[in-house]
Amino acid sequence: MKIISWNCNLKFAKKFEAIEGFKPDICFIQECEDLPIDFFPGYQYFWTGRNDKKGLGILTKDKTASVNENHNAKLINFLPVNSHGMNLLGIWAYNHRAARFGSGFNGNTIDAIDFYRSWLKGSDQALTAGDFNNSVIWDKPNNRNNFVEINSELNKIGLKSAYHTLTDEIFGEETKGTLFHTKKESKKYHIDYIYTKALDCEKLEIGLYADWIKLSDHTPLFFNSH
Repeated sequence: MKIISWNCNLKFAKKFEAIEGFKPDICFIQECEDLPIDFFPGYQYFWTGRNDKKGLGILTKDKTASVNENHNAKLINFLPVNSHGMNLLGIWAYNHRAARFGSGFNGNTIDAIDFYRSWLKGSDQALTAGDFNNSVIWDKPNNRNNFVEINSELNKIGLKSAYHTLTDEIFGEETKGTLFHTKKESKKYHIDYIYTKALDCEKLEIGLYADWIKLSDHTPLFFNSH
């Protein structure tokens, strides 16, 4: 199975061909537009967001896939999908920015984990992926949405970061970035992740800056399982 997570930086319909050649089974796409469910041939497309030009989408080849009935649209932007016999949680974390939509809206990944915890635990295989907009390098005292807490709670569910499992690198000391602030190669941050439960990882690669920077300030993650 091939899985891709990518913050496409808008206009995904015009950029899909950049990842189509990799023949992914599932894609987690951030900063993408709302499109018809059958827009991409051979895939179903599920989407959530407050701005129809800039939300979170999940593409899947599974024609029986569906958005889970427990989807909470006030958690921005998190999307639970049942696909390929797995529970998938797509993430494009808005963090404190979700407050702009009014009371009751929440963009914190830690709160999304709490809300979807039993659903993720209830599946033999689960996967959560996307742009977490977070890293341990920004953790602050007494902030429940610190990345160290997010990682710990995901681990309790059985979800592990594929990149860190394969590389044995320390969180916050990653050698490869996934975000290049203001599109500068020197300003790299690792804030995009793929977490898996009971899904063997054969290979995980991060796209090269030179190959992707014209399309987005993020590079995609490519995950292959046995």
